[in-house]
Amino acid sequence: MIAIGVGIFFGVYIYPFMKAMKKTETIPYDDKLTLIIGGGGNSGILVSDSLVLVVDTKMDDAAKELYEKVKTVAGDKPILVVNTHIHSDHTKGNVLYKGQQILVGGNYTKETWTDENGVEAVPTQWLKDTLTISLGDEKVIIFNLGINAHTQSDVFVYLNNRKVLFGGDVILNKQAPALFGKYNADPAGYLKAFDLVTKRFEIKTIVPGHGNVGGSEVIEEFRTYFNDIQSASTDPSKEDEIVKKYESWRQIPFAMSPKASIGYVKGLNK
Repeated sequence: MIAIGVGIFFGVYIYPFMKAMKKTETIPYDDKLTLIIGGGGNSGILVSDSLVLVVDTKMDDAAKELYEKVKTVAGDKPILVVNTHIHSDHTKGNVLYKGQQILVGGNYTKETWTDENGVEAVPTQWLKDTLTISLGDEKVIIFNLGINAHTQSDVFVYLNNRKVLFGGDVILNKQAPALFGKYNADPAGYLKAFDLVTKRFEIKTIVPGHGNVGGSEVIEEFRTYFNDIQSASTDPSKEDEIVKKYESWRQIPFAMSPKASIGYVKGLNK
């Protein structure tokens, strides 16, 4: 009976979620910047005369397709990969970029990274604070949040002249977050991160870790989600209302859902 239940759960929830996540869409933002949505975490390719920047390397077939796109535009130019965080749907393609620079947040340890991604995906640079790079007409600001949010070392990438922010899984668009103690996930950290980036940067376009590209409303909607979750965690009478409010968001019961988020916050408050 347990095996049957697991099979039904996989067929009803996990398989459709993973199938949808593997779909990709290529968005030519301009002649130098391309966004590739889906196939794991959302990615970006920024081309300059001296360097090609890649934000997140996806998973499975989409990782290989992204790499082929990168190699086509890069030619002999060096490539800098930035991983917004440790999870494999954003990092599985790292192994394809042998000999290139791979930068991640410096609050992870090498052992933590290896346990999650394997020895072949170990980064070459660990960023503790902020790195600013001039790439052609763009100033790229790469910064480690320095607080626990989705994980213990989330990295944002901001394209100053285009006013584009890559938020990794600290910013999702109409998808419930995965909150796990193993990665020091902290809902209060998400809210701090939203305040930090909206005060620090002028944002025209947000590339979330998952979901469609949008504007500043993406952050505000996700901020509302966490405020609602916090409210429901302290007032059980609001729980059904909050769960229903977000029923159209992509989610997986017991893992990535409003109910799971409420339960996680309740656990933190004990």
